[in-house]
Amino acid sequence: MTVTKGLYTLEQNHLPWLCYPVAIAAKMQKSKSDEGMFKFPVLKYIPNALTVLRFVLIVPFLVFLYEKEYTHAFYLFLVAGLTDGFDGWLARHFQWQSPLGSFIDPMADKLLVASSFISLALIGSLPWWLVVLVFLRDLTISLGVIAWYWLVQRQLDFVPTLLSKVNTSLQLALVTLCLFELAFFTFAPYLVEVLLFSTAITTAASYIDYVWTWGKKAYSRNALDK
Repeated sequence: MTVTKGLYTLEQNHLPWLCYPVAIAAKMQKSKSDEGMFKFPVLKYIPNALTVLRFVLIVPFLVFLYEKEYTHAFYLFLVAGLTDGFDGWLARHFQWQSPLGSFIDPMADKLLVASSFISLALIGSLPWWLVVLVFLRDLTISLGVIAWYWLVQRQLDFVPTLLSKVNTSLQLALVTLCLFELAFFTFAPYLVEVLLFSTAITTAASYIDYVWTWGKKAYSRNALDK
């Protein structure tokens, strides 16, 4: 289905409806900038602004959890999760990627997930062994990336794997479901368990995948140097 909005024809199957205003403005920027009429360079900072918003939302989210205002915490986490998908889509679709964005976006994701996992473990909604597993994986990968940069090559072509993306999606889904049950009601008793063990399996699998992949790269690099 095609939706026409003045200057911009939008394919509804490919464009989230929330993106219409920004998409129209971006199209105006592209079409008018060639004529030297209307320029909106500030638009390219929208993805980074959404990422910063995600950082900011973590504080009230944790406060609501501490105060046992689970409904507010649920909706706030939902908004934070939506900004994650929205800023990524904008950056890719309009080529608004930036070195700053590629650095702070995964940092915001990790901080949001880490604070959520720890908080939910403290109130008994998640087991501590899963929190430890997730932290060990992230810590090992982070140290490996730092070691690669300083000891092997001062350049990174670090791209998240499909398995890693699935793992992150499962982590966010698990937190969302736990918050929903705290805020409202339990509608699927076994769904949390399924998500929990799926998250654990993909966490371990993605850890092994990263270690294997980057270990091979380091070995190949060392062999070439010799």
